[in-house]
Amino acid sequence: MTGAGPVLRLSGVTKRYPGVVALRSAELEVFPGEVHAIVGENGAGKSTLMSIAAGSLLADTGTVEICHQVMRSPSPSAAQELGLAVVYQQPALLPDLTVMENLVFAMLPAWRPPMNRAAAWARERLDLVGADVGLHERISGLSVTDRQLVEIAKALAMEPRVLILDEPTEALVAEDVERLFEQVRRFAATGTAIVYISHRLPEVRRIADRITVLRDGETRGTFRMADVTEEDVLRLIVGRPIDSTFPAKATGQGTDPGAAPVLDLRAVSGPRFTDVDLRIRPGEVVGLAGMPGNGHHDLARSLAGLQRLDGEVSVRGVPVRPTTPRRALDAGIVYVPGDRPREGLFKTLSVRENTAVLTLADRATAGFVRQGRERSATAAQTGALAVKAPSLETPAGTLSGGNQQKVVLARSLLARPRLLIAEEPTQGVDVGTRLEIYRILRELADEGNAVLVVSSDTHELQGLCDRVMIFSRGRVCADLEAAGVTEEAITGAILTGSPSSGAAAQGTTGPPATPGSPAKRWSPSMPWLRGLMSGDHAPGIVLAFAALLLVGIAATRNDQLLSPQNFEGLLYTMSALIFVSLGQMIAVMLGGIDLSIGPLTGFLVVIASFLATSGGVAGTVTAIVAMIVLAGGIGALNGSMIRLAGMSPVVATLVTFIVLQGVSLLLRPLPGGFIHDGVITALHATIGFVPWVFVVAVVVAVAGEWVLRRTRWGMQLRAVGSDEPAAHRLAAKVTLTHILGYGACSVLAALGAVVLMGQNGIGDATAGLTYTFSSITAVILAGASIYGGRGSFLSAALGAVLIEVTINVSAFLDLNDAWRQWLLGILTLVAAAVFCGFRGGRLAGKAAGT
Repeated sequence: MTGAGPVLRLSGVTKRYPGVVALRSAELEVFPGEVHAIVGENGAGKSTLMSIAAGSLLADTGTVEICHQVMRSPSPSAAQELGLAVVYQQPALLPDLTVMENLVFAMLPAWRPPMNRAAAWARERLDLVGADVGLHERISGLSVTDRQLVEIAKALAMEPRVLILDEPTEALVAEDVERLFEQVRRFAATGTAIVYISHRLPEVRRIADRITVLRDGETRGTFRMADVTEEDVLRLIVGRPIDSTFPAKATGQGTDPGAAPVLDLRAVSGPRFTDVDLRIRPGEVVGLAGMPGNGHHDLARSLAGLQRLDGEVSVRGVPVRPTTPRRALDAGIVYVPGDRPREGLFKTLSVRENTAVLTLADRATAGFVRQGRERSATAAQTGALAVKAPSLETPAGTLSGGNQQKVVLARSLLARPRLLIAEEPTQGVDVGTRLEIYRILRELADEGNAVLVVSSDTHELQGLCDRVMIFSRGRVCADLEAAGVTEEAITGAILTGSPSSGAAAQGTTGPPATPGSPAKRWSPSMPWLRGLMSGDHAPGIVLAFAALLLVGIAATRNDQLLSPQNFEGLLYTMSALIFVSLGQMIAVMLGGIDLSIGPLTGFLVVIASFLATSGGVAGTVTAIVAMIVLAGGIGALNGSMIRLAGMSPVVATLVTFIVLQGVSLLLRPLPGGFIHDGVITALHATIGFVPWVFVVAVVVAVAGEWVLRRTRWGMQLRAVGSDEPAAHRLAAKVTLTHILGYGACSVLAALGAVVLMGQNGIGDATAGLTYTFSSITAVILAGASIYGGRGSFLSAALGAVLIEVTINVSAFLDLNDAWRQWLLGILTLVAAAVFCGFRGGRLAGKAAGT
C-alpha cells in the first residue's frame, strides 16, 4: 500500500466552532485497496473530519488531497469529481423524492443513466445491498433501515476511488451487515480505498486493515489492525482502562417471580402484532428482538402511545390506556425513540430545552418555569451522560449524532420513568458512553423500575437483558431467560422462530391481525386508489372532477353557462391565473412563498401601459420583452435576498410587495394609459372558441411538469425544497437554484401580466393584487407541501381552473361575493384535509416529538 501512495490524505486539518475545537491538526492517510477504520468517542471529530474530506464542510486550516490532487475549492461536487463518495451517518437523502430519483440525482453526469433506463439501473444497485423497497416509494415513507440501505446503494453506485462509510451499520440487522461487508470487500479488492467509521469494535476488527484513533479532535495514532487488541483500542479511545462491558445482571429480590409486575400486558394487539402477553417485574431489563416488520418495534411504539393498542395494560397494578404519548407519560411510561432525527430531537432548541421538555411542570410555579432549577437539573443529567456541548444553550442539532442520542436519553431519564422503553438505546454512541448507558439502565431497574429494550444488537441483548422475547409474524415465538439469553440462542430464534403455543403469546401462525393499524385505513382490494391518491398528480384529478361537477350543477340552473361566449371569456380569464399559479408553485416547491407576485403582475401591466399604446409590432414586442426582463430581475432579487442576505421568503417578498405597489401607484395614481386595441385584439384571438393564450398556458404547464419530473433542473428544484442540507451534500447548486427559481416564478407572472394586459386594457396599479392570494389558494388546492419539495404544475393549473370556475359559476347562480369566498374556502379546507389524510406523515414527521 505504501508504494502506491495514499489516495486520500488530510494534513494539518483544524476546525473550530464557537467554544470548541472540533479538530486540531488532524492527519489521515488512506491507501488504495485498504479498509481504514476511524474510531473515537462522540465529539472526537470523526464525522467532522470526513465532512471536510467530502467538501461539505470547510476546514479552518489544512489540506485535503484526493487521488493525488489537492482540493483547492472544496465542495461536494469537487470531491465527487475527484472520486470520493460518502455514506453519511444521517443519510443525505431527499425525503420528497422517490427512491429512484434519489439514486439518479446523486450521480455525476458521466454516471447518470438516461431516464428510460433509470428503473432497471436503480433496481440493480438496490439489489446489491438487499434493499427490498419500491423504486417509486418516497424516502419519507421508508423505515430507518431502508433509508440506510438506499444511502449505501447510492454511494456504491458512484463506483468511487475513495468510499467513506460513516456509521453505516447502526440501523442494519445482521443479515444486512453481512451483505454490506461483502460489497466493502469487493470494492476494496478492485483498489477502492474504504474509510470505515464505527463505534462497533467487533465489526471494525472483522473488516479493517488499519485503524486510526481520534480523541478530542486529535489523531492519537494509526495502527495495523492485527497489531492491536480491542483493549488497546478502547484505552486509546477513552484515555483510560476499561474494566467491564456490561454491569452485573440483577439477582434475588429485584427479579422475584412473586413480585407484582411493573408492566402487565394481557392479549394486547396493534399494528403488526397480535395477542401478546408480557409481564416485566421490578428490577428486570427485558429485550425485544426479531426481524424488521415482525411487530416488536410496533409493540414498543404502541405502549408509548404512538400507535393504537388493544387489550389489557397495567402499570404497577393500575389499568392504563396509553392512547396518546401524554397518557403514557402520565402512567410513568417514557419512550426513547429509535429514529432520533425525526422523532427524538428538537434540533433548533437548545440542549437545556431538549432535556427539560418532559419535566417542565416539575420546575414551574404558577405556570412559569424557574430557569435556575431547570438549568441545575439538566446540567446534572447531561453531565452524568457526558454530553459534549459548548454550553447548555447550544442548539441540539449542531451536536454530533452520538451526543444527540445522549440528550434524548437524558431527557427520558430526567422524567423518572416507572417503565423506560428504549429503542436502539446505544445507536451511534461511542464505547465509553455505551458503558455508561448500560450502567444507567441497570441502575434504573435496580431502583425497582422496569426497562424494555428493543435492539438489533444481539451482543447488547445478551449482556444487558434478564429476558429476551423474540417476535415472528407479530407474535412471540421464544421467551429466553437467565442462562438461555445468549447471542447464539437469540440469533437462532430470530432466524428459525415461528409463533407457537409455547411462547408467551398464544395463537396460531400466520399474518397478524392489526386492529387499528394505519395500514388498514384502506381496503386491501383498493391499493391502486391509495397509490394514486398519494401521488403529486392526485390533487389534479380531484380538482378536475370538482370543476366538472360545479359546471354540471350550475348548467342545470342556467344553460347560458355552457355558451361559447362564456367559455371563451372564462378560459381567457383563467389563463392569467394559471401562469401566476405556476410561478407560485415554484416558490412553494423551494420551501418558500412569493407574496409579491400579485403586485408584480399589476406593476408590469402599468409598465405596458406606457409601451404598448401604439399598436405597432415593435412597440408590442418591446413592451412584452421589458415585462419579462423586469420580472426576471425582480425575481432574481427576491431569490438573492433570501439566499445571500438570509431573509425569510415571507419578509423578502413582502418587502418587494410594498416597493412594487408603491412604484405602481407612483406611476399610475389612477388607472390610465390605454393598451392599443390591436394588442388587445391579438391577445383575444381564438382557435375555435378557445383563446390561444389558454393553449399556451396549458402547454407551459405540461412542459413544466415534464421538466420537473424528467430533468436534472426539475429534480434539483424539488431536492432543494425537500432537504436543503442533503441537497448541498449531493452537489446541488442550492443558491443558484433559489435565485433561478424565484426568477422563473416572476417570469411566469409576467406571462400572466401579458394576459391581464389584454383583459383590462389599461394601466391599473391595483389590477394584480388579488393574484397573490388566488395563486396561493391554487397551490394549496394542488396539494403542494408548504415545507417544499412536493407539488405539480398540472395540479396547480387545475387549481387555478377550479378557482375561476367557482367565480364564474357563482355569478350564474346569483351568489354574492360572500358566498363566493365561502365556497372557495370550503373547497380549500376539503382539499387540504383529503390530501393530508392520504399522504399522512409529512407534518407528523416535521412535528415529531411534540
